[in-house]
Amino acid sequence: MKTFRALPYLLAGAVLLAMGAPVPLSAAEPAALKIGMKPPTATLPDLKGAPMTIPDAVAGKVVILHFWTDWCSYCLVEMPALESLYNRYRDRGLVVVAVNVGQPKETVTAFLQKVQVTYPVLLDAETKVTKAYGVLGVPRTFFLDRNGAIRFKVLGDATEETLHKLVRKMM
Repeated sequence: MKTFRALPYLLAGAVLLAMGAPVPLSAAEPAALKIGMKPPTATLPDLKGAPMTIPDAVAGKVVILHFWTDWCSYCLVEMPALESLYNRYRDRGLVVVAVNVGQPKETVTAFLQKVQVTYPVLLDAETKVTKAYGVLGVPRTFFLDRNGAIRFKVLGDATEETLHKLVRKMM
């Protein structure tokens, strides 16, 4: 079994945030992405091994970029909610991309049999993209506008109603 190398990193950040303490950044860790910024370009494989470059591959679209793991109970609820959004708004230019954080393909595939999503799922096995995006815990969701800039960030879980409200503001 492959260990989740980013788990201590994610848990330490979550504990510090929960306590209201500032999360220290080492020289190797990026500053958090802020509203209005364009996220870093990153290429990750999908479940079939085909590379997808974010945000280039979704340029001109409204994008929900969702970081998740199979042990995240909120992710189990949010991913079907994101599927509902995707089905409702994809004809109007919405793209949902789910980035799995540090888990093997087999674990991801088993989880996806439970939630059955049709939007792209990418694998960040080495958590390099997760770290580049400043993700300290899951779920973490970024909403990118048609120009590729971050319009909203959801740190932690969100209800389906909240997700719909944010997407409607961007459409």
